[in-house]
Amino acid sequence: MYFLAIKIEGIEKRRRSVGLLHIVLGFYLLAKGADYYRLLDFANFLPAAPIFLVALISLAYGFFRRQFDLTAKYNYWLRLLQVLTFTVLGVAFLKVGRQIDYIGVFVFAVISIVLMFSEKRIFAETNISFTNEGIFIPGYYRPHFVPWQHLTDVVVREDFLTIFHAKKKYLQYRVAQDLSILEGTKLNAFCKEQLERIGGKVNEEVNEKQ
Repeated sequence: MYFLAIKIEGIEKRRRSVGLLHIVLGFYLLAKGADYYRLLDFANFLPAAPIFLVALISLAYGFFRRQFDLTAKYNYWLRLLQVLTFTVLGVAFLKVGRQIDYIGVFVFAVISIVLMFSEKRIFAETNISFTNEGIFIPGYYRPHFVPWQHLTDVVVREDFLTIFHAKKKYLQYRVAQDLSILEGTKLNAFCKEQLERIGGKVNEEVNEKQ
């Protein structure tokens, strides 16, 4: 089995959008925290304080994540904190708020849960796996499997990986690691061996039918 780190454009875009999503959730928390404080008749700021604190942390993280957390080390835990905050706020709105208040907050709690798990996936290493059965290409939720019999050729270079599909289509990815000439040669040889093996099996099946 061989592994190759690649850049997947869709995942790269999702990574870049993480900060913006934190900003959106931060502003929403600020707005709903203000609504909750208003429903308390501005009498006691203490119950609303944690909401504003999480909102400000979310905004700060969204604006400055690339400066201090480029690898998203703290992203999962902040999403978890947002889930807990939205859930607690939703329960609080059940007692003193309107239906539209707690429904909206619970919806954002669910959105935060989805983001928490999907973003954990997109910040994992994007490695393509080459096995005897086929190629596993990383995705948002699970790898996409392409068996060798669906391919006609695989070309590995220092900068790009190109996978040619039997249906006249091809997939191309930018290589995200320093690939030596020896490593590239071994990987190309492995792919060629698997394609020739599958091609030989196909020819044998055709001959048997004849």
